[in-house]
Amino acid sequence: MTTPSPFKHLLALGRVKFLLYSPILYTVGAIIPTVSGGAIDASRFIHGVLFTWITHLMTHYCNEYYDLEPDRANASPSPWTGGSRVLVKGLMEPRSSLRIAYGLAAVSLVLALLMPTPSARLLCLGAIFFSWEYSAPPLKLEALGLGEFTVTLVLNTLVPLLGYCLQSGGLQPHILLLVLIPLGIIEYIRMMVMNMADWESDATTWKKTLVVRIGIERAVKIHGIGMVAAYLSLIPLYLVGVPGVVLLAVATTAFMGLRYAWQLQQGAWKKKETMWIIPYVASTHNGLGGSAALIGMILLKPGFSLFALELFPLYLYLGGFILLSTLARRKRKQASATPLDMTT
Repeated sequence: MTTPSPFKHLLALGRVKFLLYSPILYTVGAIIPTVSGGAIDASRFIHGVLFTWITHLMTHYCNEYYDLEPDRANASPSPWTGGSRVLVKGLMEPRSSLRIAYGLAAVSLVLALLMPTPSARLLCLGAIFFSWEYSAPPLKLEALGLGEFTVTLVLNTLVPLLGYCLQSGGLQPHILLLVLIPLGIIEYIRMMVMNMADWESDATTWKKTLVVRIGIERAVKIHGIGMVAAYLSLIPLYLVGVPGVVLLAVATTAFMGLRYAWQLQQGAWKKKETMWIIPYVASTHNGLGGSAALIGMILLKPGFSLFALELFPLYLYLGGFILLSTLARRKRKQASATPLDMTT
């Protein structure tokens, strides 16, 4: 049996699999100024993606350090909740995670200050501030019941607005920006699911998330209402002029979202084995919602190229999904083979 390298511990600590989502949402905003024609400005696009990734990664390392106590209290983590377990298992020093977070914050700040417009710089500074304060003092927003709001604000508002701003040169109104409403609702309730999985252990520590504060049963009801509201919102969006092809693309993810929301309403949250997998389903649904919106916008554009920048996050997401699925199957096979190996 080989011992994992420090680099693998570092990757695990950064929870890099979650980085598959943010470029999708960034590109949803970036493509909007080009739907009537024209190409995305490559240098600005890459600048924004780098900022988004570095800031997203910074949040993970920061969160791992400040969430160490709640993660230690969690006796039933899943691959998607309860932290990376790297610090819990003592595989790295906790201060190392914080030092990495500080380093990434410095890089994010430099990238923010190098943005080409004042509005883009302001969006970046807001993203850095709220990302850091999600779990870090003095605010510790997640412990105030504002974690879902903070994630939605950064990933589903500031990040796509940054993409839009970099390509349009400003923050002038555009009808397609309204698509961020259903995507934001889906993100908000997805984060509720992540906290549902950890609510019992969180309640024993300082981490009083929204689910802890309002109670798991009420949180499940709000989640169901939110899921229905997200898809019902497509109707008024169509009536005010959002292109039907974009809304129809988003609507294709409704079955998946409503199905797992219904499972929660039927008491799936009471079963540890179910709550081990539902955060994965919720995260996948969230990623597919953003991907669907992006595909709808790509269909609006005249002309098509397999090498267009707006396809980059979709290729990345698909490749990451295949890789993660393969690794998960391999781990299951290894786990099932362990008892046999012990008898030989």
